[in-house]
Amino acid sequence: MARCWLGYIALVLSLFAGAEDGFDEGFDDETLDIVVNHAPVSKSSLYGSVDFEMHYNVSNDKKLSSLKVLVDILGEYKLENGAKLSGNLKGYHDFVYGLKNRTAPSGYETEIDLNELNIGLEILPNLDLKIGRQVIVWGKSDSIRITDILNPLDNRTPGLIDIKNLRLGKTMSKLDYYVNDLNISVIAIHENRFTKNPTHGSDFKLATDIPINTPSDNLSNTSLALSLTGAFTGYDFGFYFADTYIDKPYVKNNTLHYDNKSKMLGFAYNQVVDNFLLKTEIAHFDNINYNNVSDNKSRTDILLGVEYNGVRDGSIGYEIALRKIHDYESAIKVALNGFKPKNEYQQALRYNQSYLNQTLDFSAVLSVFGITGQDGGLARFELDYAFDDQISMGAGVIDYFSGDNPAIDSYKDNDRIFAKLSYAF
Repeated sequence: MARCWLGYIALVLSLFAGAEDGFDEGFDDETLDIVVNHAPVSKSSLYGSVDFEMHYNVSNDKKLSSLKVLVDILGEYKLENGAKLSGNLKGYHDFVYGLKNRTAPSGYETEIDLNELNIGLEILPNLDLKIGRQVIVWGKSDSIRITDILNPLDNRTPGLIDIKNLRLGKTMSKLDYYVNDLNISVIAIHENRFTKNPTHGSDFKLATDIPINTPSDNLSNTSLALSLTGAFTGYDFGFYFADTYIDKPYVKNNTLHYDNKSKMLGFAYNQVVDNFLLKTEIAHFDNINYNNVSDNKSRTDILLGVEYNGVRDGSIGYEIALRKIHDYESAIKVALNGFKPKNEYQQALRYNQSYLNQTLDFSAVLSVFGITGQDGGLARFELDYAFDDQISMGAGVIDYFSGDNPAIDSYKDNDRIFAKLSYAF
């Protein structure tokens, strides 16, 4: 935590420590020349938002379950040599625990997270380097993660916000080489950080937590990832490889271990056809450790999706994914593995529409598991209204479906209404 605060202080100081603006004056004995200079390009920028958020549970006796103030600050500073320092600080305080005299699970009442702090520089005209905590997005899907495995998520309130706002930064070194429309990336992953799931005492977990063991952040535990991506007129693609600790723990000696290292080979593709965007992703993982079986298994994940943008000021998209465990054993389908079947289907349907000159936005998301949705899921409906460029407010509801999968079915009594007031700066 101390290192996070020191990094943040360094970032803020660097943002405000800049070059002094000056005026050139030219005088001689006979004439007065007035020189008007263009305004210098700003070396620094600081922006973000402050949000006030409320959750009211409608399916259990918790009623008011969250009353948060959240801060999201982003900053950039350009150094004299052309390098750019970037950072993202996130934090919140939930007043509901003080108001209701409830014991807060660890990290639920107050949290400060230096989500990103990195420096990027151009080594050559077609060679860039970025070092530090950062977010690297792989794949094309908006709703279901297939090849997008490098950054963990904050998943403590499932379905509340989209994946793009859930990613947690990791300390990585990324070398980018550009050749025409192609980009080759070599990535060293130095930090072993994993998804934040619900903990005991929160709305979404009643069971007692067990100890967690994660790989230490040292040179021997540094992971490697490679990508080749291309962006062309009407289509783009990506090839991905990673040899890293996957975001799936297993239980041993009553401890949750995250030292399952697996190789992933993946591919993603997008193509525009008239008003449609077609997308596909595939990823194959080896050496996945499942509880209750003696040998590790491999898994193949496949996604197909389509997005229609022919609606004025709106869009509708659908994605379906299949995760297939090879050499499946029935012993895998237990609570410690989340009752995973041999073939797990996940589907997502999304609709977005803007009204009143794009000041009022409506969004609806349906996410279910199972080919017919029989394993449960959720639906979220939300309206957001922008008063101006700085102030906006929104409200919505999340309905958690019951289903045949007990792991997902346990969320069913957490239906909630939520509201948010935002100030952007």
